Amino acid sequence: MKTFSLVVSASALSIGLSAPVYADWFIRGTQNAWSADEMIDIGSNTVVADDVTFGAGGAFKIDRFGDWSENYGVDGLFGGNIPATTGTVDIEFYTDTKDYAIVSSSTHDLSGPGGDKVYHLRGTPNAWSEGTLLTRVGTSNDYQACINFTGGDANGGPRFKIDPNGGWGSDAFPAADYVVSTGYARITVDGTTDTISSIEDGLGPDCGGTTETIYHLRGTPNGWAEGTLFSQIGSTNDYEICVDFAGGDANGGPRFKVDPDGGWGSDAFPAADVTVAFGHARVIIDSTTDSIKSIEDGLGPNCEGGQVAGDDFRNRTIYFLFLDRFANGDTSNDNGNNPGATSTAKAAGDLFDWKKYWGGDIQGLIDNLDYLEALGVSAVWVTPLNDNVDQTGNEGAYHGYWGRDFFEVDEHVGDWALVDQLDAALEARGMKLILDIALNHSNQDDQYEFGALYQEGTFLADKDSSIYYHQNGAIADCYDNDPNTTCNEEYDDRFATTNKTLFNLTDFNHGVNANSVVDEYLINAAKKWIDHGVDAFRIDAIKHIEPNFINRFTAEMRAYNPDVYIFGEWFDAGVGNADSLTFLNEGRGSVLLDFKLRDAIENAVADDISMIDLNGLIEARAGAMNNREDWQPIFLDNHDATRTSVYLQTNGLVNKKRPGKGYSKGFADARQNLGMALVMTLPGIPTIYYGSEQNSTWFTANGDGEVGHDPYNREQMPSFSQTTAAFTMIKSLADLRKNSAAVARGSYVQKWVNADVLVFERIEGNDTVLVAVNKGPATTITVSALGLTDATYNSLVGNDTVTVVGGQAQLSLSQNEVIVLR
Repeated sequence: MKTFSLVVSASALSIGLSAPVYADWFIRGTQNAWSADEMIDIGSNTVVADDVTFGAGGAFKIDRFGDWSENYGVDGLFGGNIPATTGTVDIEFYTDTKDYAIVSSSTHDLSGPGGDKVYHLRGTPNAWSEGTLLTRVGTSNDYQACINFTGGDANGGPRFKIDPNGGWGSDAFPAADYVVSTGYARITVDGTTDTISSIEDGLGPDCGGTTETIYHLRGTPNGWAEGTLFSQIGSTNDYEICVDFAGGDANGGPRFKVDPDGGWGSDAFPAADVTVAFGHARVIIDSTTDSIKSIEDGLGPNCEGGQVAGDDFRNRTIYFLFLDRFANGDTSNDNGNNPGATSTAKAAGDLFDWKKYWGGDIQGLIDNLDYLEALGVSAVWVTPLNDNVDQTGNEGAYHGYWGRDFFEVDEHVGDWALVDQLDAALEARGMKLILDIALNHSNQDDQYEFGALYQEGTFLADKDSSIYYHQNGAIADCYDNDPNTTCNEEYDDRFATTNKTLFNLTDFNHGVNANSVVDEYLINAAKKWIDHGVDAFRIDAIKHIEPNFINRFTAEMRAYNPDVYIFGEWFDAGVGNADSLTFLNEGRGSVLLDFKLRDAIENAVADDISMIDLNGLIEARAGAMNNREDWQPIFLDNHDATRTSVYLQTNGLVNKKRPGKGYSKGFADARQNLGMALVMTLPGIPTIYYGSEQNSTWFTANGDGEVGHDPYNREQMPSFSQTTAAFTMIKSLADLRKNSAAVARGSYVQKWVNADVLVFERIEGNDTVLVAVNKGPATTITVSALGLTDATYNSLVGNDTVTVVGGQAQLSLSQNEVIVLR
């Protein structure tokens, strides 16, 4: 296991705060001259304005962000002013239904920190004055103080009373002064019964000495509140806790500090927050030095044993398929609601036929799950299944990225019952379902349905709605209406990329500090898909989405399903792209597809860079990604680039106007397979693009003159053969990943490298895997200081036998050969 990573159970997320939890909801009204006062979040989708005093003719409204951009009145969204009751009342507002209630001012006691009771200790140490407060113990109903009773007064020895809320009212208790010994005493009050539940006196300074220190973990899992306590390990000086770090907060990713005895004193450690990974982790501290002794991640629920393979995508191999182009299992749904958008010619047609539906559907996927199981696949990523626009003339939304109703299944692919059948069929094979979801946009704003958005068939909005959509123009339009001007620098401007339309796809208006109306829509839609078996999400165009919404979305998904895996598409992400790494290391709950590694692998097998260059980028990933490189999905082919096999064979231009390499098919297939072997064994979660196991190719040039590029990299699944060299290699390495901790999450150690050859080991505990690849002429090399134990090994790929003696082995590598030893 690696060190430095973590986790928190759903129950831990219910920990109360010791300070008010303010939501991004504000009350405006006659009581505050229509200025904005923050409301308090008390949970259960309820925010409260406490003790609000209205005069005659009073009125109010609820303002979502404090800027009037989204406000609720008597008629709901943008409704009229709500009449108020004269006098002092509490206002409740329900953030899920957008309804409100005016209730008695005694309904909520929010006068103390976060609604806590306020207990004053009055006694000889403070001359019986108020202001010495007891502190709530975590989320319990107990309140506690450590007091130094140095002596008595003219009326007697050390003693005290408890005064609830101050003022020396009749509620002070006990009836007679409570007498204690001279010295430090820890006093505990039961807030349920207003009684003293325990007193420990005769203690050392700060109530130390005869009692143990109480260590609180404060961090993103519990809103930085006290009360999440470490437990002592036997009679040792070590304390431990198992925490589920399910997400970060507005200030960054999962992290924590340790607070001895609570109260956020100067003894909290370490000085800087400890940043950790998502998931369950065991944290151990040394009480003799007040320091963190160890952090273990990759653990199962409740930190029991090693990571459960079924919940850890690092043990899995993902298969990404274009559902419309994979397999047609039900021809009755081919035409959908617009027969003109379905091709009859399919691949035999022209460019327009490639932009129509071809008939692939959920039933076709179910029918071929045995094939994917044979390939070793354990997670299936499908293009969006939600309902897409219908009024598209003779063009089809076959790709799924022109959504209109995120709560419904598109009629071309099936229905909810079929989604449930898919889930059951996947679960029976131990597979996970990954849904592609476009959280950035709906459909085009300049044609077809003009951004029309529905929820379970009910129309909500179109492109002109400022509530649902941004109204800032398109990226690179220079903020003018002149079609002859282009400002491509806007693609590097954070405001433009997240608040303007990407191409012509209507851009959702995400909230910055809290969920907007459309944010709630998308979150609830995603939860519905989880209810129907979705285990993970791939977020389309994540670079173009308000990053704080990603925090909220991922946190809500993990609260709904703690095991959900989430990754995003940030084009060109990886080592060398500073913005993507900043996003990644802020811990926003989503890892990223590693485009830079993809490019480097392709460039290496295409002889554009050396293996030395490739190794340099691989070694840089761990530091650049805060040791989270093994959680990033890694790949070679995808739907937004020319397939590597096409690039290696064609003499024409491919995407990015690169000239192809012109290799023979046999040579190109061997090089592609070498690249796929690296994808299957390097740190990261391997992702196979459908057809790569068949070395699929299509050599038609698109309208931009790019051979094999969109839409010609989305061809029909060419074959379901299980005998190709690519298929058998991927199967062997996928099976290895399922059973090898080293390949799934081990370290990367380069053992031998030159321009053509790369040898490395993946090591985790006693598990070691050696990988050697050679793109150059046949060669024999000697590799030393191996982690493999001395023995004779048969390569898992090919037919080589290698003997390790004294930690040294001789490897004979022909051109384009791969050797894998375990």
